[in-house]
Amino acid sequence: MRAVVWHGRGDVRVEEVAQPPDPGPEEVKVAVEWCGICGTDLEEWRSGPRLVPVGDPHPVTGRQAPLILGHEVSGRIAEVGPGVSELHEGDLVALDALIHCGECWWCRRHQVTLCPQLAAIGLQADGGLAEAVTVPAQMCVQVPDGVGADTAALAEPVAVAVRALRRGRLSFNESLVVLGAGMIGIASLVVGRSMGAAPIVVADPIASRRELARRLGADPVLDPRDPDFLELARDATEGRGADVAVDAAGSRDSGPLALAVVRPGGRAVVVGLPSHPAAVDLFAFATGEKELIGSLSHVWDEDFAAAVRLLADGVLTADQVIAARISLEETIERGFASIESTELPGVKIHVNPRS
Repeated sequence: MRAVVWHGRGDVRVEEVAQPPDPGPEEVKVAVEWCGICGTDLEEWRSGPRLVPVGDPHPVTGRQAPLILGHEVSGRIAEVGPGVSELHEGDLVALDALIHCGECWWCRRHQVTLCPQLAAIGLQADGGLAEAVTVPAQMCVQVPDGVGADTAALAEPVAVAVRALRRGRLSFNESLVVLGAGMIGIASLVVGRSMGAAPIVVADPIASRRELARRLGADPVLDPRDPDFLELARDATEGRGADVAVDAAGSRDSGPLALAVVRPGGRAVVVGLPSHPAAVDLFAFATGEKELIGSLSHVWDEDFAAAVRLLADGVLTADQVIAARISLEETIERGFASIESTELPGVKIHVNPRS
């Protein structure tokens, strides 16, 4: 079969690979319908290895490079292994993507995102930028009727937003500021709207992304480079500052900005992964009794299942955010090479491995 394989920094190839193994006990084989390209994929291509194991196999998956990329996956069950009873051939599923040891202190407390040996398909195991993938059955969340496979492939980034806002303890009628209007920022906007946040301020330096956020319910939209940004954001939140801010940008400045824009006693959630350390004003942090909260990925039966339900409720559709639908063969030239373009009409590129 054809797949997008990471070999090294700047060396990602579309090539012929072996079919995934037949599913073992409690496993399924999934025929991939759509796979989104994530910023993490881009970083591994451009400046990796950051997460892909090289030299030594991952302790849980036993895999190392070369590996098939892709972790934002929807597909149909093609084959079920022994012991799988709740999934059947033809079922449309979205893949939670995470693999954890199941034995450590954190896993036993159902805090799987904190597992010291956490892995994910597309990074530490073969992923969904391929015609098919074999995964643990628990990873598959069934998609309700009426939800398209392209929309189902948004479940992973929406689940990241669900977890970030759960970590931030967002409550009905609280104000929300989202920094960054890429896929995670847009997902934070629509999830926050579904949770009753008001107002919701979205900030991004790219005008097309601000306009997308406006169409999806942000009010107001701001440019974080505006020298009056903090004042404008506070004005929009009744002069106090935001109850909750989400840093979905992951830049050197966006984390400190999220902390600055929340009110005294407010909560700033960092979900974007910055490449460089950031300076934080700890005096203002302490005297304002603010909270700085980290958020990573999602938990399958809490955040991911909720994301699938939200997509079934229509909080977001693929047509609202997808900039391009491309074939597997176009992944590098039209996908990786253009994902950060300011000219794109959306914030997500989806790959159809079967086109």
